[in-house]
Formats: sequence, structure tokens, C-alpha cells
Amino acid sequence: MKKREYWGLLLLLGLAFGVRVVSLDAQGLWRDEVDALNFATAPWAEMVARFTQPGWNGPLYFLLLRGWIALTGRTAFAMRYLSLLWGVLGVALSYPLGKRLVGRRAACWATLLASYSPYLVWYAQEIKMYTWVPALVLLALYALERACERPRWGWWLLVLITTSCAFYSHILAALLIPIEVLWFLLRPRRHRRAWRGGLLTLGLLTAPYLPLLRWQLPLIFQTRQTGYPAHSLSEMAAALASGWSAGIAAQGQPLLAWIYSGLALLGLGWLLLSRREQRRQWRYGLLLTGWLTLPLLVIWDISLRAPLFTDRYLIWTAPAYYFLIGAGLTFLSQRKVQVAILLALTLVSAASVNLYHQAYDPIKPQFREAAAYLHQKRGPEELLLFQIPYNQITLAYYLPAPMSPWTEAPYTNWRTPEGEYQITPEVAGERTFAALDGHKQVWLVYSESSLWDERELVKAWLDAHAHLLTVQEFHGVNLYRYQLD
Repeated sequence: MKKREYWGLLLLLGLAFGVRVVSLDAQGLWRDEVDALNFATAPWAEMVARFTQPGWNGPLYFLLLRGWIALTGRTAFAMRYLSLLWGVLGVALSYPLGKRLVGRRAACWATLLASYSPYLVWYAQEIKMYTWVPALVLLALYALERACERPRWGWWLLVLITTSCAFYSHILAALLIPIEVLWFLLRPRRHRRAWRGGLLTLGLLTAPYLPLLRWQLPLIFQTRQTGYPAHSLSEMAAALASGWSAGIAAQGQPLLAWIYSGLALLGLGWLLLSRREQRRQWRYGLLLTGWLTLPLLVIWDISLRAPLFTDRYLIWTAPAYYFLIGAGLTFLSQRKVQVAILLALTLVSAASVNLYHQAYDPIKPQFREAAAYLHQKRGPEELLLFQIPYNQITLAYYLPAPMSPWTEAPYTNWRTPEGEYQITPEVAGERTFAALDGHKQVWLVYSESSLWDERELVKAWLDAHAHLLTVQEFHGVNLYRYQLD
């Protein structure tokens, strides 16, 4: 790497670190993040059992997080810092892999997009595996590239280790294996001795995956309810394009998604049709297309029977999108450099707007603020009634004092096979009264209530049988204080 190239990459990494760390603690923790903390600090026997437990996702990540917490503590900033580090590493790995796939200039564009991507920044600020897995995928594919070029056993071993770590860190990272098979078969100018190491490594990947495959395979073909909404293939693709172009705040949509996707298609066309190094270009174009589309198509097929799609599950395919956009910007810069620069400035400006909104607009439920309010206003004997019991975990993280007394509101969404509700308003009222256990002052903690009580029967019963004393609204969390007769 030349000195100028080195300093340019270092500047991009500094940018990536800066935009991630400056608002690392801007949003409060939400339930998935508090879940991650609880999973990471579970007893050792439970953690080990989760590696083969049916339905469990990401046991290796939680083991890694456990070690990090032991070093840094349980503050939101400290725990999220691990995700930040993996996110910056992912940006660093994007450049050498992109340089091999789409050339130095396109790799620079792609690395800039990755370093400043509102979507990647958001998940670098969350206590989950959504920066760890992309870093593993980038490292695995880079190692595969090197192994195909110079088939040394160290590179094959790195492919084996990083891929195995990826699918033990997220259930859908197993889709990396068919991508690697496709990569090995299509890779241009593959060394003639790479066949032996490639077949052995890709074959050995089945061994660590067998404990997961035993319970995952039957689920693939089952028709079942999963709790996820059903989406068409076009809706899935639109959600990915929206997230990868504008992040969570989604300012400037759908225009940004069209610009990003148009550049990606332009880059793909350039790779497939370019006469310069024709054999290498079109093969890498197909590899990037497979990386981008194969996991989406598999999830779409499974979702026809059991809805499974959430855009963050495919975050590890986003680098392929940015590589294609980088190729598109490079194609433009070779012909109309002013147009390429104008487009790049537009994308960076739009990203800046979305990064600002992600940092300063409340997006996640404000349990941190709700806990501070309860700590000031709630009496020691006043009952907390959680519309969704799960939310007590998040609130307990932020409350400086013990949360007792608290209880759960009844679940009222059960339905018959014909679709009728099983729980009547009268039964819901009886169960609510029983849950109060004689307490006269009650705080109803209301967040995502439709998941537990979409008819709002519990709140309706309290409104009818108690005096509403206080209403305090936060983003995603409402607090209602009642005095019972």
C-alpha cells in the first residue's frame, strides 16, 4: 500500500470512528440490547447449552460480549463500544477486499460510503452482533480471495474459522457458505492448486454447522407463524435499499434509494460489460450480485411459509451494495467527473442529515427518561403494571432503586382458529384486578402495547374503575398513574 493510499484509508477510518463514537449513547437501550446483556451474563451452563439449543440465535456473540463486559462494565457506552470497534474494523476490511473486486478507485468510494453510512453507524451503536458478523464475512471473503490466488493453508484456515464464527453469531450467516462456494467456482485466475484446499475447506465447513443444521433444516420447510410480518420480494428489496441509503431516520426517501440503486446497477453494468480485463470484471460482477441477492432470495423463499425477514438480518450483504455503487461512481468519474463529484457530495450531504436525525431525534423507546421520571415521582408502595412484561427488564436496567412492587398485565391477544378473540373484556378486567393484588396506586407502563393487548382492554378497565392522576408521555413509552377506589 502506497503512503498516500495508507493515509487516505486512515482518514476514512478516523471518519468512521468519529461519526460512530460522537453519538454512541444518544439513544437509550431498547429491549433487544438489554436482552443481549442478560444473555451475556447468564450462568455458564446456560451459555454453553445455547450453542446447540434449537431456536437460539448468536451464542458466540453473547460469549464474546460476556468477556467484553468483564473488562469494561455494563454501561451502555462501554457495551456499545464493542460494536463500534467491529464496525470500524468492517470499514477497514472493505478497502482491501473492494480493491481486489472493483479496483482501487471504486474501493475508495465504497469505503467512504461504508464509513459514513447512517445504517452501518446505527448498528455500530447497538449492543448486538450486527457489526461483528459483517466484519467476519468481509474477512472470510478476503481470505478466500487470497487463498484462491495463493493457496496457502493459513488462508484456508482463516476462511474456515471466520465462516464458522459467523454462523454461530447469527443464524442467517449460514447463507455465507453457498456464497463462498459460488465465489470459489467463479473466481477469475484461480490458482490451479487451489482446488485441493478449497474443496477440503468448504467441505469441512459442514462439520461445525451440523449441530445447527439438525434443528434448522426442519424449520425451513414448515409453514408456521413466526411473529414477523409477511413481505413480498419487492418489499424486502425496497426495505434494504431504503436502509442502506438513508439509515433508520430515512430522510430523503424514496429518492435516495433510487439514486443509490441506480448507481449500483450502473456499476454492475460496467463490471459485466467492460472490455478492460473482461474476464476478471464480469466474474466479479456476478460474485457481487450473488453476495447481494442470494441471501435475500433464500429468505424470501422461507418467508413464503414462515415470515422471517428483517432488514438488519442481511446487514452483512450491504458491502456488496456499496462496492457496486463505488463501481458506478468510478464509471461516471471516468466520463463526467463533475457529475460523479456532485453525486458523491449529494450522498454525503444526505447521510449527514440522516446521521443528525439518528443522533438527536428520539427513535428508540425512551425507557431511560421514563425511569428517571419514575424515580422522582413514584412512591415506594406504588405498583408498576407492565402492559408487556418484557419491558420490565429494560426499565430495571435504568432504575437506580429496586423496582418492586411490579406485576404483569394479562395477555389478551389469544385468538381461536376462526380468528375471534378468546379473552373477553370482562375476563381481561377480572385478570387485571387480580394482578393488582390490592394495590390502590398503580403506574401503567405502556410501550408496544398492541403486541400484548391490541384492543387496549387493560387500560380501558383502569380508565373505568380508577382515577387517572398523571399522564407522562415519552417517545415509545407512556406512563399512566391511577388511584383505585
